[in-house]
Amino acid sequence: MSQPGGYTIAPGEEWTGLAAAWPVIVASRATEPGHLKGKVTQLHLCCAWCPDLPSVFCLNPDSSKPFGYRVAVKDMLAAVLAHIRRSHET
Repeated sequence: MSQPGGYTIAPGEEWTGLAAAWPVIVASRATEPGHLKGKVTQLHLCCAWCPDLPSVFCLNPDSSKPFGYRVAVKDMLAAVLAHIRRSHET
């Protein structure tokens, strides 16, 4: 969406397309001891290209519960794009 001055502050299609095609995996991880009030298992969207599979986006605060976060795909894509820009040369 263009602003009145004829420009946009949103990332261009080359970036949004890259984020949409970026390989990710869903990993189940326990939080560190002492985090919150004990360990909980969380589901994370992780970068499949990074050797240590860093979390890009937390999908669920506690996977032992019957529900997770309610998220939009655009939120996940924004997190993936932020990771790409921080951690990968493009």
